[in-house]
Amino acid sequence: MSNCNQNFEAGKVIIALSEKQYCPVMMADILKEVAHEKVEVIFPFKGEGIPIGDIVLVHLECKKKETVTSTVEKVSAHPSVHHAEPNYLFDRHIIPNDPYYNHLWGLEKIKAPLAWNYATGSSSTIVGVADSGIDYNHPDIQGNMWTSSDGSYGWNFINNNNDPMDMAGHGTHVAGTIGAVGNNAIGIAGVCWRIKLVALRIGNNAFSLDAAIASLHYANENNITIHNNSWGSRQYSPSLKHAITHYNGLFIASAGNLGADNDLLPDYPASFDNDNIISVAAINPYDSLAPFSNYGAKSVDIAAPGTDIFSLSLKGEYSGQSGTSMATPHVSGAAALLKSYKPDLTALDIKNIILSSADKYPNLDGKVLSGGVLNVSAMFEMVNIKT
Repeated sequence: MSNCNQNFEAGKVIIALSEKQYCPVMMADILKEVAHEKVEVIFPFKGEGIPIGDIVLVHLECKKKETVTSTVEKVSAHPSVHHAEPNYLFDRHIIPNDPYYNHLWGLEKIKAPLAWNYATGSSSTIVGVADSGIDYNHPDIQGNMWTSSDGSYGWNFINNNNDPMDMAGHGTHVAGTIGAVGNNAIGIAGVCWRIKLVALRIGNNAFSLDAAIASLHYANENNITIHNNSWGSRQYSPSLKHAITHYNGLFIASAGNLGADNDLLPDYPASFDNDNIISVAAINPYDSLAPFSNYGAKSVDIAAPGTDIFSLSLKGEYSGQSGTSMATPHVSGAAALLKSYKPDLTALDIKNIILSSADKYPNLDGKVLSGGVLNVSAMFEMVNIKT
């Protein structure tokens, strides 16, 4: 087990089986020396020829961290186990609030107003926000919330229920940038005015690995084709990488807030080499990389506005926040805008268009793969589609 992240949940271990589906007899053999309460499948086997089978979450009887460590070591040697790991907790990508802006400078920077001449979104486009939840009662986003067959606005993977209400505010702020209702004479507008946002609550001030993995399975089951992830860690998780590989959509992730080079010190999930990931750095209003933003000429794809971003807060309020967390939803909103107008585009199509149409800036050369900043208008011009 890697020692680069000791921040994990006591009482839980994630086990990826080797090319097998969950079987009680096999699992009993794997866990024969491990006192546990229950086992649940959080990401199912994807078919023959894939080295990883079902990914399961084991709830241990002992709630001490040293038991997690010893369990990982014990079960990792079993021939039916591909790998085992703790249930790591990831940090939110956020910077403390700066003074509020009274205008949305980020939308001007990415040329969203020009893009709205092409499209403003569609209620058929569904975006998952894997975060602290969404305040689905906020009047500036309520009309753009997705509802499931049971009438819920998503899923709470922490409490395992259908109430993903945001208690921390981070997810609500992120969701507002993606898709606050536009042109409704109140508050702000998101990048995508009309959209369906799914609240995938995977934590509060820290987000858990099992919840993040399970949210991807939920996204697959509910045809959620864009997945915003404003969180991360230095911890490499093969289970999370596997789940992203088999997620049927575009996974957009924040690069991190340590001001570091992700090519040298990767930050996950943004630094996974999956084709369906877009990794996002943050810029300030002066076209420079924000001092806190991670970067990487190979591992970070594009930059977007991420300082003093004005968006939604809890209880119907608004606030400004900074971080690559705030840059990422600009890209997710752009992806949703394009998907809403041309639904046949694949995740890879959308990724290539977004990166190829970026505004080039000399000071981003060698800092992000595209060498530039998100340009939503140029994205539409590239595919030559107009309303």
